[in-house]
Amino acid sequence: MKTQLNLIPNLLATFRSSLCGRQPAIFFMRRWCMVQLAAVILLSGCTVVPKGENQLRRAAAIAGKPFAKPYAQRHLPPLPVNATGRELVQYAVLNNPEVEKAYWKWRAAIEQIPQAGTQLTTLMLNAGTTLQNGQASLANTILGAGNMTSADIRWPSKLSADAKAALQTARAAGWQYREQIFIVRKKVLAAWYRYAQDSVVLRLTESQQALLKSISALDKAGISTGGRQSGQWLAARDSIDRLRAEIIALRNGLPRDLAALNAVLGRDADSPLAPPQAIATVVPPSLSNHALLMLALRRNPDIRGLDRFVSADRISIQRAKMQFIPNFDLGVSSSLDGTAQGFTSALAVPVFRYKAINASIAQARDRLRGQQAALRSADINLAARLLIDLLALRNDRQQLALFAGRIVPRLQLINALASRDFQQGAATVQDQLKSLQELLVVEQTIAQLQTDQNIRIADIDAIIAAPM
Repeated sequence: MKTQLNLIPNLLATFRSSLCGRQPAIFFMRRWCMVQLAAVILLSGCTVVPKGENQLRRAAAIAGKPFAKPYAQRHLPPLPVNATGRELVQYAVLNNPEVEKAYWKWRAAIEQIPQAGTQLTTLMLNAGTTLQNGQASLANTILGAGNMTSADIRWPSKLSADAKAALQTARAAGWQYREQIFIVRKKVLAAWYRYAQDSVVLRLTESQQALLKSISALDKAGISTGGRQSGQWLAARDSIDRLRAEIIALRNGLPRDLAALNAVLGRDADSPLAPPQAIATVVPPSLSNHALLMLALRRNPDIRGLDRFVSADRISIQRAKMQFIPNFDLGVSSSLDGTAQGFTSALAVPVFRYKAINASIAQARDRLRGQQAALRSADINLAARLLIDLLALRNDRQQLALFAGRIVPRLQLINALASRDFQQGAATVQDQLKSLQELLVVEQTIAQLQTDQNIRIADIDAIIAAPM
């Protein structure tokens, strides 16, 4: 027990005397030991920072300012009851949970970069002493440092390849975040346009119902004087009841439209929002089909994200080939008196792993080919989706021009003539009902075409990831 109590003071005294040693040979041996120790620490703890990581982090930090605080502590600007489409989109980008989820996936992918570029090994410190007659000595007390032998030190080229692949994956996640923003934008605008359409059609139907009621009242007065037939009055009442059924369906549909819009906005389903008084007029893109396609191929987030994944897989092939390069281990040790010092190193030669390494190279090539096929498929689908939107947009514009330029003025004239003839007794109530119903159908069709045109334009904006 006495020997054990004296051990710690003896070790401390020995360590102090070694620090105060003045022999030149021992001094240089200690310096060499410190250099070796520094090499072990640097190699086992270095992290490669690929070019572009800091810029990506700055971009993510700027984009993430709205999400910096927990959701319960955020104070979003209030949304006006009669908000415009732009205000709705801005609110949704800040409040939609899908957008926030995509953002945090992007941030998580960025944090993977330093993990991929850092050595897997750990610095291991060890100490030991040999007791002679219960006492320690400088020469028998050894301090050592080395990397964890179960995780070899990787060459910096391997760290660089891993970090670059992780950087490309993080960039792909950034494009996915941008894609989600425009997906939400399209959903918000589409829901808002449908809400406006049903509101406009409801007002049109209610106005038609009011006209039919006045016609029915005139027709009923004509029956009492013998100038009208009761069958015509019954036909008018039947048309009024049919319009009443449409009105009920439209009124019940408005809360559903509002709930769908609030869901995309990230609000409660019954949050108030006044329906638009008219369907928004959105100017179609003026670029040619070819110019829009070239722009989409350069800017589409899905295409750009897949392109980043392809780049990451190309780097992964190079990294898989680097497995044939041996990793290594380093270690240094020294006695406290400086007379005994050691330096150890070892190469982890993958002689018996060549089949697994070749398989990993082939696997990386297979993943690359799969991503290239996915990119080619995305190009084809993108072109088809854009062309479908453009053809539908051209069809809507042509029909709207025909309705506005010819059909609506003609029906309005027919309706005015039928109303005059009906009041003068030269036409039946059936003639008046027919002209009104045709005009209502055309006005409903125009509202549907305007809504479809606006939704198509919003989809083109989402494809190109920019308001056109």
